[in-house]
Amino acid sequence: MMLSTVQEKVAALLDVLDEDIRHIEVALSRLDTLRTLLIKRDDASLEKLLDEIRKETETYATNEQQRQMLRKAIATHLGRNGTDLTLSEIQTLVEGSSRKALQDRQVRLKSLTAQLRREYTVTAVLLSDCARFNRSLMQAFFGPGSQGGITYSPSGTTRQQSHTTLMSMQF
Repeated sequence: MMLSTVQEKVAALLDVLDEDIRHIEVALSRLDTLRTLLIKRDDASLEKLLDEIRKETETYATNEQQRQMLRKAIATHLGRNGTDLTLSEIQTLVEGSSRKALQDRQVRLKSLTAQLRREYTVTAVLLSDCARFNRSLMQAFFGPGSQGGITYSPSGTTRQQSHTTLMSMQF
């Protein structure tokens, strides 16, 4: 009885791990899309992508809770502490096809998380370069250390800074 309950929990855990794999694959795809949209400067599509990411994050939290609950349930059935039980340890405690399925999911998750780390780093570098380029442009347009733009007089009226130009008109 106890063994079949553990097997049922492991089967449910496999479903959760499949959802984890799908989530990481979608995240990889979105990082690629994000980089493409940044390069194209497609603000509308970027906003849409960010909304999708926010919605997905909210729904993925349920999967995260399910994984933790299953891990604790398996640990309880095996007389172990749920917070210390890892996927590798669960593999050693089950037999046959469940062990092989857990190993396959673990290998796939490790591969995807390594790829996600690389893609995340590439995206972070791109964003950093974009920010650096924007700062360079701002300094070229408004001068170093200049806030540029509009200033306010003591009476509260606005005035444009007249000593700042967008381009030199000299030949």
